[in-house]
Amino acid sequence: MSELHSGSDVAQHKDQRTQLVDDILRSDIGVSSLLSRLKQAITSTRDFSVFLKKRASLEDDNAQGLRKLCRSTYESLRKPESRQESYAKHLDEFAQAHEHLADNGMQFAQALYQMHEDLAELISLMERGRKHWKQFGLSSEKKVHDAEQFVEKAKIKYDSIAEEYERVRTGDRRSGKSFGFKGSKSGIQHEEELYKRLAAADSDYANKVQSAKYQRAELIHTLRPQAVNNLREMIYECDAGLTAQLQKYAQLSEKLTLSNGIILIPLDSDERSLRQTINMVDNQEDFKSYILGLSSKVSFPTDGKQMIESTPTDSLSINNNLQKFTENQTYRPPTPPIETKDHAQGFGAIIQQPVILPQASNASHAQRQSSQHSFPELPPIRPVFGVALDKLLARDDSAVPIIVYQCIQAVDLYGLDVEGIYRLSGEKRHVERIKAIFNNDASKIDFRRPEDFFHDVNGVASILKQFFRDLPDPLLTNKLYSGFIDAANIDDDVTRRDSLHALINQLPDPNYATLRILALHLNRVQEHSNVNRMNTGNLAICFGPTLMGSDAAPNIADAGWQARVIDSILQNCFSIFHED
Repeated sequence: MSELHSGSDVAQHKDQRTQLVDDILRSDIGVSSLLSRLKQAITSTRDFSVFLKKRASLEDDNAQGLRKLCRSTYESLRKPESRQESYAKHLDEFAQAHEHLADNGMQFAQALYQMHEDLAELISLMERGRKHWKQFGLSSEKKVHDAEQFVEKAKIKYDSIAEEYERVRTGDRRSGKSFGFKGSKSGIQHEEELYKRLAAADSDYANKVQSAKYQRAELIHTLRPQAVNNLREMIYECDAGLTAQLQKYAQLSEKLTLSNGIILIPLDSDERSLRQTINMVDNQEDFKSYILGLSSKVSFPTDGKQMIESTPTDSLSINNNLQKFTENQTYRPPTPPIETKDHAQGFGAIIQQPVILPQASNASHAQRQSSQHSFPELPPIRPVFGVALDKLLARDDSAVPIIVYQCIQAVDLYGLDVEGIYRLSGEKRHVERIKAIFNNDASKIDFRRPEDFFHDVNGVASILKQFFRDLPDPLLTNKLYSGFIDAANIDDDVTRRDSLHALINQLPDPNYATLRILALHLNRVQEHSNVNRMNTGNLAICFGPTLMGSDAAPNIADAGWQARVIDSILQNCFSIFHED
């Protein structure tokens, strides 16, 4: 009984709430309240629509990038310098799995974009409906309000005339004055005139009261319910549409996760998981297969001794080389093998083998080897590394440092088609030597001649980046750092470009001139990205911390925004800088 009583109380409470809602909606604030609620529904739907569009864009970019990565992996696997055997076979399966992940991401992005379009259409429909019923409902309410205002004005007018008429009608009798013939006639005429005005005011008041009652009755029983019902239905439709898309988003997210999981760990036991595929890579067997593949290049003796056929001159040369080698080398006996526990030979397994190394008898061989790679030391007479741009301008009378001109010239001539230019480092000894020459006297170098940079164009690229890293104040300056980061956070491409352009115009003259020539050069590099694999995004990753300062960022999260600054500058190169 208590449960039945409790249930009836809940039902009664719901009925009371429903009745109260209907009473509020039938009141004078009903239409305006529903218009505000519909605006909230439209705003929430628009916010989720924007979320779907941005998420779709992120998923699409990720999927496209993953596809490109898979294609480059396939190409790398087919290069002769890459490992083959089981590594190539199973890494091919590895790349195929990631290509399937990219396909799932593309489908997910397309579904999200379609949901965004559906919500945009719903928003447009709701806004048109709201505009119509806002005009209809508020104009109906205003007509009744105006009619009631007319009633109030008519009543005030009637009361004023009635008061004046009563005063005139009774004032003659109480005054005790005697009026002549003209005076009596004038008083009577005045009274009659007021009476006529009073009758007209009374009729006007009655008509306005009747009209106001009619319009209010029409508003309450017809117009207001019509506006309220349509606005309420629109709110229900907008809320239902948003909820449906939220549910669809949750389902698609679950489907994406499950599909990706099945790719990584198939339900079918006959198919290998990603981990099992990687574990199939056999490093030892791959090594043996590679060595055995070279057997055709080796001549093996037929009777246990290797036969060497040579001319007397060749034999003499070999004996002389052998004698020189034995004079400078002594060998120690093989060390016993290191006992190691057996490990599963999977991807990344380390094969430990005993190593036999020659032991030099004296330092002469090491000295000859080191001198082979050493250069005479050069004093820093006119240093350029670590010197501020304004000081270089004052000293060398050049807005763009000579080292920047030289490096850009070398890469333009010899490095545009070099894969990984600005990403791969040059040989360390070459970089150090070139740096020493620039710090000594830059006029000694002419990078139009490859021998001046030891035919190492990657070393030139490393030198250029090293110069910018060593600047006391980064090329984009510490002063404007936060402004560039704030501009990178702008989502709209045009607004972000214009903000960056305004900040670049604030750079000091040598910084602006150097950035301009560098940006135009990097644009030429990315134009060959189909060969060198360095598009604007990859170049931005290489030059972001270099040009903005690796120590300026308050946290590591700024690295992405630094890259976005450089990427945006390179993508809008000719909008920000004139090529001429």
